[in-house]
Amino acid sequence: LTDKVLKGKRKLFIRSVGEGTINGLLGELFETRMLSQEEMEIVKWENATVMDNARALLDSAVQKGAPACQICITYICEEDRYLAATLGLSAGKSHHLTTQDSQVVLPS
Repeated sequence: LTDKVLKGKRKLFIRSVGEGTINGLLGELFETRMLSQEEMEIVKWENATVMDNARALLDSAVQKGAPACQICITYICEEDRYLAATLGLSAGKSHHLTTQDSQVVLPS
């Protein structure tokens, strides 16, 4: 679900994210082993503009799946609240819980 959240916000993310947040996200994804050193350097050095970096970063995160996307969402919510508000993101469990998951079954 989180990868769909980021995919749906792709254009807005690319237009709104700053270089500092991109670098922070790259560092976070590298530290959590979602991106290799090589993948991180490709995003950083093989793109001419901040928007190109943003596009490459987001596409890499989506390709890595929900865990990488959740790391991105959490990082944005904690470190760049303005971007989080712009994208309509929150760090709550709403991004990875469905209605079915949130129902509690009590033993009888």
